[in-house]
Amino acid sequence: MEYIIQTISSKEEIGNCPVFYVDQYNWGGSYRPKTYGSLGFIPGTGFFVKMTCEETNPSRIYFNPNDPVHLDSTMEAFFQFYPAERPNCYMNLEANSNGALHAKYGDERKNRKVFPMELHEACQCTGTIYENFWTLELTVPLELIRYVYGHCDFQSGDTLACNFYKIKESEGLTHFGSYTKIENETPNFHLPQFFAKAVIQ
Repeated sequence: MEYIIQTISSKEEIGNCPVFYVDQYNWGGSYRPKTYGSLGFIPGTGFFVKMTCEETNPSRIYFNPNDPVHLDSTMEAFFQFYPAERPNCYMNLEANSNGALHAKYGDERKNRKVFPMELHEACQCTGTIYENFWTLELTVPLELIRYVYGHCDFQSGDTLACNFYKIKESEGLTHFGSYTKIENETPNFHLPQFFAKAVIQ
């Protein structure tokens, strides 16, 4: 699976980008809210993600940075920005409809590291609730990528890896949706080997 990351000049152009669908429910479950989104690259700024979930009154208990939002109704974006250079290092950005962002990075699921608060806030994470759906918008700023990888030089033709998720891990409408198929016995989104290839255009 390959996703084309359209280069755009502003967030307002995200509607011109290809749509990805979070429709793989690798661990069963009957609750499968329609979830989709788009990813664009804004030169000089970073990568902008907008996701939509057709879900009414999403669970939203948490409000603070790095709260365990996976227990709420949450949409997530995971990125490996230099998969050839650092094949194990990835970022996980997870947020509920309150816009509470859980963001970390590292080489494995355990012992992940948080970002300095100014970089966390630079993601400008926003959740918006409508009558029959909710949206999530966030930016992965270039300075955040530089903090992790030491550089952030992107151009047309560059390849990264990513995956997108819809989750509620707590009891009641529990579900685990992903963009790509994940072959693992138990629910686990922290498996970079199942990330999708993405190419900047």
